[in-house]
Amino acid sequence: MYDKTIPFEAKIRWIKRETRDTATYALKISDREIQRAYSFSPGQFNMLAVPGIGESAISISSCPADRDLMHTIRVAGDVTTAIDRLNVGDVVGVRGPFGSGWPIEETVGRDLMIIAGGLGIAPLRSIIRQILKSHPGGSRAPVLLYGTKTPKDVIFRDEFPRYRDVFEVHLTVDRADPEVYWRGEMGVVTALLDRVTFNPLNTVVFMCGPEIMVHRAVPELVARGVPGEKIFISLERNMDCGSGICGHCMFGPRFVCKDGPVFRFTDVEQFLKIMEI
Repeated sequence: MYDKTIPFEAKIRWIKRETRDTATYALKISDREIQRAYSFSPGQFNMLAVPGIGESAISISSCPADRDLMHTIRVAGDVTTAIDRLNVGDVVGVRGPFGSGWPIEETVGRDLMIIAGGLGIAPLRSIIRQILKSHPGGSRAPVLLYGTKTPKDVIFRDEFPRYRDVFEVHLTVDRADPEVYWRGEMGVVTALLDRVTFNPLNTVVFMCGPEIMVHRAVPELVARGVPGEKIFISLERNMDCGSGICGHCMFGPRFVCKDGPVFRFTDVEQFLKIMEI
């Protein structure tokens, strides 16, 4: 019987290098019974483990309809460094899925705006891919705003042409790079709000990125009239257990791993104002 709290094996089917320190790993669950039982919602995460090293919480970057279970991982610690050294055919341990997903039901009859910064586009890619597969056409195009430090840091670069088939896409970088030709905007991602026309009272926002981006973007959206209760953000904390037992990801009275990582802004507003919480 499948128990998401118990690790199971998954084999790496392919690896796609996204940037100098980030890659997407496609996994295939080894046990067929677990394959059939496993399911997730866009926005959830898994705990990925390398034997002898440890495990780390990694957002799922595929959508439920994809053949492969994908995770887009940046090298940032012992576990992610160990995963970076793995090859196609190697096995990792998986527990999950854990956490809350993007509330797609909130977008019914409303316009959707997705705002991502840096690696924050990875958990949003799951909902982006789901929309690409299910978008009926004819309705107002969802908006995707994405910013990175430099052109070299753009993740899923080769996928953006397909995103433009359904989304209104705007990209920006903090600074240019002489080695990479860049035709997009320059500046912080919030400046892209001036590039789009939207009805704030009828807009739902899904957002993920560095907290400095969140601290800038949310007040800007609220000032433009977007209701705070219609802004959803995915937070990142040190999640060690995935089920709120260890307490490492405590965020005010909540646990990011169990109650999040996707939160309604108005539910965590008072705690976001406290730095280092």
